[in-house]
Amino acid sequence: MPVGVAERADTFILRWQRRGFYYGWIVAIAGTVGVVMSVPGQTMGVSVYTNHLLQSLPVDRVQLSMAYMFGTLVSAAMLPIVGRLLDRFGARRMGTIAPLGLALALVYLASAPRLLHLLVAYTGWPARWLAFLLLFAGFLGVRHFGQGQLTVISRTMIGRWFERRRGLVFGISGLFVAFGFGVTPMVLNHLIMHGGWKHSLHVLAGVMVAVALFASLTFRNAPEECGLRIDGMDAATAQVEQRLHPEPACTARQAARTPAFWIFNCGFMWQAMMVSAITFHMGRLAELDNMTAAHAFSVFLPVAAVSTACDLLGGALSDRIPLKYLLAFMQFGLCLGLVGLAHYGSGLGYALSAIGMGIGNGLYSLLTGAAWPKLFGRRHLGAIAGLSMGWIVAASAMGPFLYSVALARTGSFQQALALNLLFPGAVFVASFFANPPARPPLEFPA
Repeated sequence: MPVGVAERADTFILRWQRRGFYYGWIVAIAGTVGVVMSVPGQTMGVSVYTNHLLQSLPVDRVQLSMAYMFGTLVSAAMLPIVGRLLDRFGARRMGTIAPLGLALALVYLASAPRLLHLLVAYTGWPARWLAFLLLFAGFLGVRHFGQGQLTVISRTMIGRWFERRRGLVFGISGLFVAFGFGVTPMVLNHLIMHGGWKHSLHVLAGVMVAVALFASLTFRNAPEECGLRIDGMDAATAQVEQRLHPEPACTARQAARTPAFWIFNCGFMWQAMMVSAITFHMGRLAELDNMTAAHAFSVFLPVAAVSTACDLLGGALSDRIPLKYLLAFMQFGLCLGLVGLAHYGSGLGYALSAIGMGIGNGLYSLLTGAAWPKLFGRRHLGAIAGLSMGWIVAASAMGPFLYSVALARTGSFQQALALNLLFPGAVFVASFFANPPARPPLEFPA
């Protein structure tokens, strides 16, 4: 990890250390805020605006889903580069840029109807295809800077500051992330009801500018770059810890050659695919099951409650047991949620959906942060996380489009839900073989 001159002489952080307070806890809070504030680029944030975009632009649901898919896929292709830039320039610089980019994308998306009117008048091109291109660019911006950059930067930063209590820290962080994601649809709906969907996007853009300022003040890349040692250990303890438990130092290419990387990553991908598809089409799912939109979206509150419990319990367990067992339980929860969603209109289906999605969301939040540093080390963590997130974002792009195609062909989501069960079922079995790469044996002086 390159050391920046500014961070090496960070007297603000050293002042906290002299008072006996490890700055990693500030990083944990700041990174958690960063993940929560990525929500306008997450599917649960975008899904609230789906019907408003359909009403304001001359596109149908399949075209909207396709624009969302292409924008997200391009974002996914860029994320491995973002990971390498994170390793080079650090979390502070990258964490300041990401929310500013998200703010610009939100303002642009709010202006899409007006831009469409101007472009049609100026070019004479078909409004339908111009609207598609405008949506593609808007979705690319919010997905790349929100779900992509801001999430990767925040989680990677937390993982670099903790070793012995990494799972617990991510568990506590995930508690607040799950709550934030759970209440987001209702908060956004409230903003829309009291000011309109365009005004709500402008409000979110203003919040993102504040997040950029917050990141520039609090984000730091790694303890070693600030004159500290991981977990706040003293020099002697750190030396003993390194000898007893040497940290791996895999590059992104080396990590990608291990079965563990792909088994974990496939588990994350199927979670992202399902959650993005369901939240994106939640309004239509409610209509098909004769539910009100408010009742359908209300499932995210119990989902948040289950997520927080799984985050805390999983975080405590992840420091004591192999992470592959938590991955297996995550896939079980994903299967449970899919079964519940197939019967969403019933009380039992609603409950199974809440429990299953809660398990999946909670352990996803924990494992995407804790797995890579524990399996492959911190030295190239940005590149590894960027590579992983690229695949995850790509999977999240495919979900809404595939479900919209299934809906257009069959008139329901049942076929897509049944097919989706195959993927987490396969990862559930494979997860028991997701062992970390072998480490070199310890060498002691004669």
